[in-house]
Amino acid sequence: MFAPGPVDGFFAGTDSSPGDSTNWDFLQGLEFDSGPDTLSLPVSRPHPTSNERLKEKNRKAQQRARQKKKERAQTVETQLAETARQLHDLKLRQGQLEARNQLLELAASNRRSGLPASPAQHESQTEARDVSLRILASTGLVLKEQNSVLVLTVHDQEEQVKVKDIRAMSPTHIAKLYTAYVRKQAQCLLDIEADSANDSPALTQLCRWTMEITAILICFGFGDAKNLEVLYSLNMADGTLSHEALPDDANDSLLATLQLTDAQQQDMLHLRRCLYIRVGQLSRERDAIMSTMPAAAQPTHSQPFQLDLKHTADKLAETKEWADALCTNRANESRAFVYAKICLSRGILTSIQSALTMVHQYPRGADSKAMLEVLAKQFEEPSIQRLSEPCEVQHAADWQGIVQYVDSLDASSLHGHTPLLKGSAQLDIPDA
Repeated sequence: MFAPGPVDGFFAGTDSSPGDSTNWDFLQGLEFDSGPDTLSLPVSRPHPTSNERLKEKNRKAQQRARQKKKERAQTVETQLAETARQLHDLKLRQGQLEARNQLLELAASNRRSGLPASPAQHESQTEARDVSLRILASTGLVLKEQNSVLVLTVHDQEEQVKVKDIRAMSPTHIAKLYTAYVRKQAQCLLDIEADSANDSPALTQLCRWTMEITAILICFGFGDAKNLEVLYSLNMADGTLSHEALPDDANDSLLATLQLTDAQQQDMLHLRRCLYIRVGQLSRERDAIMSTMPAAAQPTHSQPFQLDLKHTADKLAETKEWADALCTNRANESRAFVYAKICLSRGILTSIQSALTMVHQYPRGADSKAMLEVLAKQFEEPSIQRLSEPCEVQHAADWQGIVQYVDSLDASSLHGHTPLLKGSAQLDIPDA
């Protein structure tokens, strides 16, 4: 018989014998690799620790942060590109506008740039000179032998000054002359206060000097919009320009000092209405001229302005007719304000009142516009904007009446009030 082996010991103490049927189901879950004698048991993976979970969370957070940073960088780059594009467009627009300004400057000052004056501009300049001399002819200040020369006496001796030289004077020179005349006027006013006789030497001298400074201002500003603007903003004490307006109470005080009659006040209100109706007409004409500008000078949304700076002179020739019309319009506007100033200082106001106006508003020049506005406010007159609006009835005839009134002023009407309305009704402005 065989000796007992290890297997026999395996079954020892059991009810089963090697010959009995044995349940081997526990082997079904076992896996065997390719080796013939190797047994592989299922491996259970360990659960991640808290430290590993924290690392994974941090990794995902860093990934999200990097994505957001990348998106922000892309947004900034897009905005920077858009800003650069806008800056490029603005620089282009600036260059185009500078070219356009050069065109306008050449059109307005072609004589100074060596180009021949157009017939329209030459006609406007000639008319302005002739009108100035015609207005001054009745003052006795113009030499009969040389009708383009004024005789001035502010420096206690006769001085002959050409009209064209006055037009070319610098603001500083005008300010010095104005200051000299105002000092003479102030002394005369003090002398007149002491001697109120109508034939006093002080009154005669005051009238003379008031006419002379008025003539200088007419020659300097008539038909020249730039010179006229200088007169309204010039500080006569130091020759500098200042756009600060006088306070209303200063003009209120001036009107009280002038002691205007009812007829003078009505004449001034009528003049104001005619003036700003005329200015409104000229403004609408100017808008019509601008609407007919050449296509090359028309700004658009997609293509702001197409004008090559190198060919500005060529563009000037193309827009010559438009530029002449615009210059003529501006000259007519400045002429309207000068006519109004002459109408007020030479006709409506007396010589003494004109001198008082200059002395009272010094160091600023006599601002007739401001004085008219203060008076209009007292009488609740229509605003400048209201007067400038188009209305059914155009008052061109009324402005022509202002021109004829100025032309009619002669030596007999130099020192007193010459009625403007002469019994006629004031302009009727329709209600808004």
